[in-house]
Amino acid sequence: MEDKVKIKVSVAGRIYPLKVTPDEEEHVRKAVNFIDERIKVIEEKYDIKDIQDVQALILLELASELSFIKQNYNKDIQMINDKIDQLLQIE
Repeated sequence: MEDKVKIKVSVAGRIYPLKVTPDEEEHVRKAVNFIDERIKVIEEKYDIKDIQDVQALILLELASELSFIKQNYNKDIQMINDKIDQLLQIE
């Protein structure tokens, strides 16, 4: 098990101390940058100043995207399973 390092990240102007593995640190920092960029875009696009509203919209975007990815993943898995079944019937 990797040792954890302490890092501090700033999301929406608030500091959050975290303990992560060195491998996770890069992903966490990329996520922070993504969130900060989305905050800027949503604030400008919708002229929203309440950070809770902005965060709610970001969560909605991410949850919708995750749902779409899961749905497509499940379809892909089903298609692969169907192809395997077809190949097994050839023998």
